[in-house]
Amino acid sequence: MKKLLLLLFIVIGFIGLANADGVVIQNIDFNINKLKKLNQCMSCDLRSTNFNGANLTGANLTGANFIEANLIGTNFSKANLEGASLYGSNLERANLDGASLFAANLFAVRLKDALLIGANLTAADLTKADLTAVNLAGANLTNANLRGAILEGAILDGAIFCNTRTPWGIDNSGC
Repeated sequence: MKKLLLLLFIVIGFIGLANADGVVIQNIDFNINKLKKLNQCMSCDLRSTNFNGANLTGANLTGANFIEANLIGTNFSKANLEGASLYGSNLERANLDGASLFAANLFAVRLKDALLIGANLTAADLTKADLTAVNLAGANLTNANLRGAILEGAILDGAIFCNTRTPWGIDNSGC
C-alpha cells in the first residue's frame, strides 16, 4: 500500500509540471542559454525575459513566447518570428528589418520608433499596438489586424495593405 501511495505521489508530481493546457512548463533560463548558443529557440517559453539591446539577427524563433518581454532596442533583423507571441512586449527602437512576423501575436506591443522595413506582417495581430513613428516601408500587412493601433508619424511608404484591418477601415489598396 505504501508503494502504491508513493507511486501515486510521483505521478502527481510529474503531472504538476504541466500547465492547465497539459503543456510541459519549460525552463526559461535553459531556453535563454539555448537561444544564445544556437541562435534559435523554436516554440520556447521566453515570457517576461529581458533581451534589451540583444543581437538576435537571423534567429529562428518560430512560435516563441515573448509575452510581456523587454525587447527595447533588440536586433531581430531577418529573424523568423512566425507564429510568435509578443503580447504586451516592449519593442521600442527594435530592428525588425526583413523579419518574418507571419501570424504573430503583436497585441498591445510597443513598437515606437522601431524599424520594420520589408518585414512580413501577413496575418499578424497588431490590435492596440503602439506604432508611433515606426518605419513600415515595404512591410507586408496583408490580412493584418491594426484595429486600434496608434500610427502617429508611422512611415507606411510602399507598405502592402490587402484585406488589412486599419483604424480607418478595411484597406485593400495593395491587393
